[in-house]
Amino acid sequence: MIHANSLKVLIVAVFTVGSLAIAGAATNTVTVLPEIVVTASNAPASLTSPSFQEANQHKVEVPGGMTIRSSTNMDFGRGSSFEDLLSGIPGLTLQSQNGMELTKVSIRGSSILSDDEPLGVIFLLDGFPFNQGDGEVILEDFSLNSIRYAEVFRGANAFKYGAITLGGAVNLVSKTGYDADRFQLRLEGGSFGFTRGEASSGGVEGPLDYYATVTARSRDGFRQHSDENTEDLFSNLGYRFNDHLENRFYLSVTRTDRAVPGGITKEEMEQNPRQVDPVNIEQNLSKQWYYLRLADKITFKTDNEEADAGAYWWHRNLLERDLSTEDEPDGIQGYYSDNFGVLVNSVTRSELFDRRNILTIGMIPTLEIENDANFNNAGGHESGMTAKDREFSINAPAYAEDQQYVTENLSLLAGLQAIYVQRHFTDQFNDTPSGNQSGNLVFRTVNPKVGAIYEFAGKDQVYANFSRSWQPPSFDNMVDFGDDPGDSLEFTPLQPQRAWTAEIGTRGEAGRFEWELSLYHSWVRDELLDINDAMGVDRGAVNINRAYHQGIEAGLDVDLADSILFTTNKNGGADHLTLNQTYTLNDFHFQNDPVYHDNRIAGVPIHYYQAELMYEAPCGFYAGPNVQWNITRYPADHANTLFAGGYALLGFKAGFEFKHGLAVFFEARNLTDVHYPSAVDPIPDARTADAAEIFYPGDGRSFYGGISWRW
Repeated sequence: MIHANSLKVLIVAVFTVGSLAIAGAATNTVTVLPEIVVTASNAPASLTSPSFQEANQHKVEVPGGMTIRSSTNMDFGRGSSFEDLLSGIPGLTLQSQNGMELTKVSIRGSSILSDDEPLGVIFLLDGFPFNQGDGEVILEDFSLNSIRYAEVFRGANAFKYGAITLGGAVNLVSKTGYDADRFQLRLEGGSFGFTRGEASSGGVEGPLDYYATVTARSRDGFRQHSDENTEDLFSNLGYRFNDHLENRFYLSVTRTDRAVPGGITKEEMEQNPRQVDPVNIEQNLSKQWYYLRLADKITFKTDNEEADAGAYWWHRNLLERDLSTEDEPDGIQGYYSDNFGVLVNSVTRSELFDRRNILTIGMIPTLEIENDANFNNAGGHESGMTAKDREFSINAPAYAEDQQYVTENLSLLAGLQAIYVQRHFTDQFNDTPSGNQSGNLVFRTVNPKVGAIYEFAGKDQVYANFSRSWQPPSFDNMVDFGDDPGDSLEFTPLQPQRAWTAEIGTRGEAGRFEWELSLYHSWVRDELLDINDAMGVDRGAVNINRAYHQGIEAGLDVDLADSILFTTNKNGGADHLTLNQTYTLNDFHFQNDPVYHDNRIAGVPIHYYQAELMYEAPCGFYAGPNVQWNITRYPADHANTLFAGGYALLGFKAGFEFKHGLAVFFEARNLTDVHYPSAVDPIPDARTADAAEIFYPGDGRSFYGGISWRW
C-alpha cells in the first residue's frame, strides 16, 4: 500500500496550490468577455502524422495514465535534449550521466538496471519503434526540433503501440510540410561551451509535402572530459493520393562524438563535482557512432477507419572506449548493427449494440543483427582482442483491443498481446577459460488487459485498469566478462521480468484547474536487478523472486490570474499567470528477499516535485521561475546503506516573441549552484564495493540564451 507520508506530501502540495489559486482568483475583478466567433478550419493536415488536437481528442479513450506534451514548450528556453522536452510529466523519471542526453528513462520502475541506454520504455516516431531488437534505445538518434508533440503512455496504456513492458511508451509525432514553417532558424548558446544551431524548411506543393531539418550541437561540458558534438539530419516526404490515402518516407542521419567522464563517489561529488577519475582521461572513455535510418509509412483514414502499414531499417556503427582494469575489463568495444521492423495497425470506430465501439488490432515485430568485438584499452587505443560475438534479437508483439461503450458515459475495454521473443548469442572468441558461451533463448507469452472509463460532464473522467506486463532480458543484462583473469564474455540466461498492475485515476478540467492523477500497484516477479548473494559476492544481473512497485503520478495546472496588467479587448488578449506542477511517488521494494528482505530498490528518486510559474503578456513577453525538487534522499545501493541526498534546483525563463516570427529567450538553471547527482548507477551493497563511483554530478549554475526566426 502507499505510505501515509507519501499521501501527506501530495495532499500538502495540492492544497497549497489550491489556496494560491483561490487567493489569486479572489483578487481579480469580474471581466465581461467579448463575443468570440469560432469557425472550423478546412486547412489540410497530414494523415500519417496526426495533429495535436486529434491526439487530445483520442486521449479520453485511454483508461489510464497518459500525457501529451507539445514541443512548443521548448521554445521558451533551451531546447536541445529530451529533458527539455519531457521534463515535468508526472510519473516520468529522467536521469543523465553525461549532462546532455538522457541515459535513464524510468516509468513505474522500468530501466533501473540499464546503464547508459534506456530499457523498459519503448520510444517511437509516428508509431515506428526506435528501440533495438533487444529493447535498448539511444536517444540521440532523434532530431528533437523535428517533433511536434510527444505522447507519454504509462504502463499498459501504450497497448496500441505494442508496448509490452512495465514502463510503457513515448510516441513522438513528427512535423510535416502541412504544419511546419516555410523556413526556421534557431541559435542557442550558453554555459560550459554549449552551442546549438538548427535550420528547417517545410511546405506543400500539390499532393506533395516535405519537411527537412539539420542540427549541430557542441559542448565543452560541466565536468572534465565531458565534451561532445552531435550533428543530425531528419527529413520526411509525403504524397497525398486522395483525401483518405497518404504515404510518407523518412530519412534520418546522426553522428555523435562524446567524451565520457564516468561516475565518482558521493564525497567527491560534494567536494568538487567537476572532477573525473584520472584513469578515465588516460584511457579516453568515450563513444562515437554513425546512424542511418530509412522508413516508409502509408495511412488510410476515414471518419470511421484508420489503417497504417510501414517498414523501417536502420544501421549503426559504434565505437565505445571503456576501462581496461582488473575490476573493469570491458575495454574498447566496436560494433555495427542492423535493425528491421514492420508496422501494421488498424483502428475501426463503429457501433455495436447501438453503442460506440473501437477495435484496434496490429503487430510491430522488430529484428536486430549485431556484430561485436572487444579489445584491451591501452591509453585509448586497441591492444589485443578480448571478445568477439554475434547477437540476434527478435521482439514480435501482436495485439488486439476492443473498447465498448455500454452507456453514453461508461466504456469497458479488453485487450490481449501475443509475444514472441528470441535472443541468440554466438560466441566467436572461444579459446579462453570461459569456453564457448553460445546460447539461444526463445520466449513466448500473452499479456491480457481490462479497463474502464466513466465520463462525467465535459472532459472529467475516472478510469481503472488491470494488466500484465513482460520485459525480456537484453544482451546487456545477460552478457558480461567473467571474474577470473583471462575470461572472455560469458552468457548468463535470464528469465523475462513480469508484473500484474492495477491502476485507478482521474483527469479533467474545472474552472481554472486542469488535473491528472493515477495511483498504481504492480506485483513484480523475476525483476531484473544487480544484487549480491548471502556472502556479499556480486552475482551481477539476476532475476529476483518478488518485488512490488507502487506510486502516484499527479499533475495539476492552475490558471492563477488573468487581466493583471492587460485586459481583453478587440485589439488583443489579456495577460495571465499560470502554475504548472507535477508530483511523482516511486515506492519500489524487494519482497521477502533472503538477502535484502523488504529493502527499498535503489536508483530512483522517491518523492519528486516540479513546478513552473509563468507570466505571459499579449505583447509576446513571458517570464517565470521553476523548481525541480527531489524531496527526500533515496538509496544508491540495494542494501540501503548509501543514499543520494535530496535537493532543489531553481531556474528562471524569460523571453519575447516579436512580430514577423522573431523571438529571443533567456534561461537560468540551478541558480543556487547545488551539488547534486543527475543520475545514480545503483549497486548491490556499498559496504562491499571498493569505491562507490556511481554518482554522476549534474550541471552547476548555468545560463543560456538564444534567438529564432520563422518565416
